[in-house]
Amino acid sequence: MTKFYAHSLEGQPPEKWQPLEEHLKNVAKKAKEFADVFGGGDWANCAGLLHDMGKGNNAFQAYLRHANKIVDEFSAFYKGKTDHSSFGAQHAHAISKKAGQLLAYALAGHHSGLMNWQQDAMHGLKYRLEKKVEEVGFVPKELILPETLPPPFKLSPERLGFQLQFFVRMIFSCLVDADFLDTEKFINPEQHKFRKNTANVNQLNDIFWKNFNLLREAATNIPVNKIREGILNQCLDSATLPSGLFSLTVPTGGGKTLSSMAFALKHALKYNKRRIIYVIPFTSIIEQNAEVFRNMFGDEFILEHHCNFTPDDLDWKHRLSTENWESPIIVTTNVQFFDSLFANRTSKCRKLHNVADSVIIFDEVQAIPVGKLLPCLENIKELSLNYGVTSVLCTATQPAINKSDDFVQGLDNVREIVSDVPELFDSLSRTEVAYVGKQSDVDLVKKIQLQKQVLCIVSTRRQAKELFQGLGNQEENFHLSALMYPVHRTRVLNEIKERLKKENACRVVSTQLIEAGVDIDFPVVFRSIAGMDSIAQAAGRCNREGLRDKGEVFIFDPESGVPAGYFRQTAQCAQQLFDRFSGALLKPQCIREYFLNYYWLSQERMDHYDIFHFCKIASRGEIPFEELAKFKMINTITEPIIIALDKEEKAVKLVDNLKYAKYPSKILKQLQKYTVQIYPYEKQYLLPYLEQPYAGVLVLRNKFLYSEDFGLITDVSQQRDPEDLIC
Repeated sequence: MTKFYAHSLEGQPPEKWQPLEEHLKNVAKKAKEFADVFGGGDWANCAGLLHDMGKGNNAFQAYLRHANKIVDEFSAFYKGKTDHSSFGAQHAHAISKKAGQLLAYALAGHHSGLMNWQQDAMHGLKYRLEKKVEEVGFVPKELILPETLPPPFKLSPERLGFQLQFFVRMIFSCLVDADFLDTEKFINPEQHKFRKNTANVNQLNDIFWKNFNLLREAATNIPVNKIREGILNQCLDSATLPSGLFSLTVPTGGGKTLSSMAFALKHALKYNKRRIIYVIPFTSIIEQNAEVFRNMFGDEFILEHHCNFTPDDLDWKHRLSTENWESPIIVTTNVQFFDSLFANRTSKCRKLHNVADSVIIFDEVQAIPVGKLLPCLENIKELSLNYGVTSVLCTATQPAINKSDDFVQGLDNVREIVSDVPELFDSLSRTEVAYVGKQSDVDLVKKIQLQKQVLCIVSTRRQAKELFQGLGNQEENFHLSALMYPVHRTRVLNEIKERLKKENACRVVSTQLIEAGVDIDFPVVFRSIAGMDSIAQAAGRCNREGLRDKGEVFIFDPESGVPAGYFRQTAQCAQQLFDRFSGALLKPQCIREYFLNYYWLSQERMDHYDIFHFCKIASRGEIPFEELAKFKMINTITEPIIIALDKEEKAVKLVDNLKYAKYPSKILKQLQKYTVQIYPYEKQYLLPYLEQPYAGVLVLRNKFLYSEDFGLITDVSQQRDPEDLIC
């Protein structure tokens, strides 16, 4: 009897290769284990047994031998690389048209990715199910594929298409991860050993409270800290409630980050959740939040996964962690999380099954772009309904995303953790907000100069630069921009904090980056008109610790107007509320009204990629996975530029080491602190002055293209000395 093999070993005879039957059984067992978490174990077991059945023929065995330069009786059957994934898909579909068709997507795409039902005459699952393939001489004895595999949850007629595409993607995730892991265990057993992470929630909970209690003991006895303690206690009380959807609505400075983590740990302990996933809207603050959690838990338990650096040959230990999210605590971004839930490639989907049965904290959920809102909410809903996920919608300005007569597509059965949100906002009210109308830059500069300590936040880099120049380059005046690399920004922020602490003069002009997680406290804040969520975040930098009776926040219209698009629409929605909620602009009622108005104006564009249209098609089983995968949280992706100036000796040394690095990810991780994100059109101006010490990594060393006041100069025509532009 012919013995069929799944994988070969370089330099070893076939007797040392992995038998096909062994591989199919291993993958089926592992895939079933993964999918049992959400009730899809029988589906994943069938997928595992079927996925490589197409290797059970002479043509594929000849291909393996040819790749290993072995000439024997199989050589006559060699036909080049064969399609081994279509046979299993066809076999499943022949036995069960409905269940088999869903399984066929995962089987046919377990290497190339999930495909459309029909792309064209030569592409798509329909074509793969009809094409002629090599017959096989091996079928696993354990293979039982009933004519109907019942779904593990109740199907909703209104949501059928979304449920089907989501379920197939989750089965696909279980299959490809099990396949990768078993193949790796056979081919590279030493690497496979590094995947084991023995941390459990009990252990993490003990570590967290040991370190958190030290912070609480060191905290000063001020009213704000007593309120934060009350928020923490409410989080712990709510953690005993059944799994599902929660909201945590706490004003900026109320301690949401650690209180929500305390909730997640206690909830995970009670309901045996497997991991905690912390989803952050902006890459600019992910490192800061990840560092908070590292200080609480230790580096070994935290996986920070985002897209600042994604070279193909990452340090393999880091790559192992990001491939399938086995770590107990994941800190990631909206982009990484939601893009993956619509992805069709194996590399993106592999981790998805590990999202099931977890606690997910969505930080600043109001930052989800309105054009992507409905598909994102549908994912949150599906994870909660059918995959055992508890989600916490954590924000200082809870948007009106709950289901209501005004917003029927919203989330249902969301439980608020804070018992009395209006009372909490009143108790944490530390500012008075006033609208002062249109202000010229000249008048605004005069008003800023009258204040000893003041923060001015604007929506454009240009205005921030012009206001700072108007103030003059004295030691008490500062400018902050995302074009400054993090080490530079931190250095400036530390100087600002020191001046504030010593009650020295301190005037800061910043873009909105300072609203994202920067712990800073001014007595007076000016904010150019924006959405109410941005205004609330700006107010969170005013009298943050409640040490003054009231801080002052002034909202103004810039003389040049508000930039078109998102900024202008949100500003107009906010301005409509200024008279009606005068003196109460930061109260929950005003915030809710703002989001209702904004969403009402935006209802027709809440599904930018027509996801729900494609899901209607999917309800027939004809799922357009490649169309769904076009979903992107951010349409224009920025690119990282490393700033390695002579004065930053560490950055220079790290860049020089990159040239000789076999596994560069550790170096790149350290270099994130010296990195600026720019748009592709800006990169075009800088290309002549950039060097590339490692594939895909761009470095700027030229001191004339980086200003101490403004950061990276992306418009080369504005540098001080064009003749000295030498890299």
